[in-house]
Amino acid sequence: MAAAARPYWTGFLKLSLVTISVRLYTAATEKERIRFHMIHEPTGERVRQQLVVQGVGPVDRDEIVKGYEYEKGHYVTVEPDDLKRLRLETTDTIDITEFVEDVDPIYFDAPYYLVPDGSVAEQGYRVIREALRESGKIAIGQVVVGGHERIVAIRPLETGLLVNSLRYQDEIRKPEDFFNTIAADNVDEDELAMMEQIIKRKTKEFEPGQFQDHYQAAVRELIEKKLEGKLPEKAPERKPAQVINLMDALKRSLAAEEKGGGEAPRRAAASRAEHKPAKAKSARGKKAAAGSGQRSLLLPVEGGRGRAAAGRTQREAPAERSSRRRKAS
Repeated sequence: MAAAARPYWTGFLKLSLVTISVRLYTAATEKERIRFHMIHEPTGERVRQQLVVQGVGPVDRDEIVKGYEYEKGHYVTVEPDDLKRLRLETTDTIDITEFVEDVDPIYFDAPYYLVPDGSVAEQGYRVIREALRESGKIAIGQVVVGGHERIVAIRPLETGLLVNSLRYQDEIRKPEDFFNTIAADNVDEDELAMMEQIIKRKTKEFEPGQFQDHYQAAVRELIEKKLEGKLPEKAPERKPAQVINLMDALKRSLAAEEKGGGEAPRRAAASRAEHKPAKAKSARGKKAAAGSGQRSLLLPVEGGRGRAAAGRTQREAPAERSSRRRKAS
């Protein structure tokens, strides 16, 4: 745990008559993400937002109250004291109310780390963690933080417990409003079988570290070059993906998966196999020529001139043989 981390909430985890002192820490952070401010370009100063009423101009913050728009342009105002009377007191206990087999991921919201607060609380904490791990269940609890009542899901994570706040059902849009025009069947069996093979070949353990936010990296590089007085090269224009026949795409994808990463080594091996025999043959040829005492005869092939030179050599050979016979006699 980072030394600078501060608890988001401290209290107790309660299951039946078991109460354990715990601390809650936010598990996600965006402090490393680049954020921009609005800057007045002529002066280089930061722009500050101002509260303005149309027809009136700037107003003070203490003149502003909350309002609910019940009709277009019509509001019912709610005073701060009205909300204070409704505000739930922040509780110091996460009450585990039930256990479930699974939770639809659409309900998961912000993640938190739940840790025992002190060595005395650790024993009961470990028992709850292992009981959840062995049973495969998810603990569901309720807690009030910052005046808001929240549902939480608690699951084992390594040697600790992971807490996710859950969205309420009325916060989730109905999926049928978006998917009602999509057919539930009419899938080609061959296409389905090929897709299943592709999924099987590409299935592996999820490793989040291998993924990178390329946009954030590019923005960071842009800022670094700006600070150095440089401008980055214009990024190449991305061509839109071509829409092709589904079966053709599946066949190509499956063929690519079957080849895997071994195509380049196979080509390299084939290339070596083609060159090695040629070198060996050339070496043997040189040795044979050296053993017979004959010099290599290199004849340039230059179209008709090459053929004419060869013809003269053949015509001159009988005359030379005749001259040697006369000398011998």
